[in-house]
Amino acid sequence: MNIVFVNESKFSVRQKNLQKFCQQLTQALQQRRVRNKSLLKLSEITCVFLSAKEMKIVNKNFRKKNKPTDVLSFAPMDTQSIGELVFCPEVLVRQARQQKHSLSMELKYMMIHGFLHLLGYDHELSKKEENIMFKLQDEIFQELTAGADYLIVSR
Repeated sequence: MNIVFVNESKFSVRQKNLQKFCQQLTQALQQRRVRNKSLLKLSEITCVFLSAKEMKIVNKNFRKKNKPTDVLSFAPMDTQSIGELVFCPEVLVRQARQQKHSLSMELKYMMIHGFLHLLGYDHELSKKEENIMFKLQDEIFQELTAGADYLIVSR
């Protein structure tokens, strides 16, 4: 899967490592029974990195929440794209500290989260849906991060 990459943040993102993780994630999802699996055959995903200020604006415009958030998922505008994931590294840094792991690990976790949203999972619909999505997210995260924590994003 090709990544269309846009970095509007002050953080450094290693595109090659992001691509590698994206491929691993796609393979892990293809091996599971997931919703809308056919979307994983599409050739492209867009990953955007925004500052907290910019993410706050996007979150307010699309979700009516006046604060920056970790990741937002958007449906594709192109027939060959699975969709768009918009990340805020500043929020990811804060969450990584809370979870006591690296920024790259937090990005991986939120990339899984975003992919699941693009496949049709939505933890905000119900408690049952939340349990389904987070169980799958945690399983995939454990599987894909069992080895080395290679750096994807840094300050």
